Amino acid sequence: RRCLVEAVVSPDFPALGRTVKGMQFRTRYNAAILSVHRAGEQGERKVGDMRLQVGDTLLMSTDQAFVDQYRSRRDFLLVSALNDSTPPDFHRAPRALAILALMVAAAAFELLSMLEAAFMAAGAMIMSRCVTVGRARTGINYSVLLVIGASFALGAAVAGTGLADGAATFLVNGIASPLIALAAIYFLTAMFTELITNNAAAVLMFTIAMATAEQLGVSPMPFVVAVMFGASAAFLTPIGYQTNLMVMGPGGYRLADYVRIGLPMSLIAFAVSIIVIPLIWQF
Repeated sequence: RRCLVEAVVSPDFPALGRTVKGMQFRTRYNAAILSVHRAGEQGERKVGDMRLQVGDTLLMSTDQAFVDQYRSRRDFLLVSALNDSTPPDFHRAPRALAILALMVAAAAFELLSMLEAAFMAAGAMIMSRCVTVGRARTGINYSVLLVIGASFALGAAVAGTGLADGAATFLVNGIASPLIALAAIYFLTAMFTELITNNAAAVLMFTIAMATAEQLGVSPMPFVVAVMFGASAAFLTPIGYQTNLMVMGPGGYRLADYVRIGLPMSLIAFAVSIIVIPLIWQF
């Protein structure tokens, strides 16, 4: 039932200038201070020995009642609970692992399709109380589903208009080696991923990869796997993937930082993928 809460000390805080230990903060507020940030920097002294000042930001372990009680009190200027900070309950972990194993087995042995197995596993998670209905509902990322749906429409348009065949013809024109075509597919997918979402890049390049394999008369699996890895190798730009953008502000990164670190990573991923993919998924 405990969660993490942030609070900012107000001028009306009753124990300004006193140490956390001396004012018995834990007993008074039923909250344990984990860290104190002052002027944007974390305090270097032990939390118990710090003397609280106006504007100090406290990160505390407490319960939801603290937020409800002190949100309108004058002890703190701002009180907010951190989302998803409640410690997980591992009592039902064996049930969840069993459901996961059954889902994978049902899909692997083709007893059910992956979609059917996933839906049944989601229902079993709710019925077994491994997850609440509310948490399951908030766990659905509707924006991602919308992007994926739009990407499939884009992929169908690329295939239906003949753009995929035209791009494949242009790509394999003068290329006799499937390995070179594989490298080109990977490279184009990685470049698209840096400019648009990885989902859209994968769907867009999938049709082109299939058409390329068909025109070369080889197995499409190496090209499909290259698209999969290329769509995941977004290291060059902050907009290449959500996590890249999430750390840009807090980390103080610039575009040049992504290029300096991301370019070697992209080249390593490219080289390893082009060498290993044909060894496992042969043409």
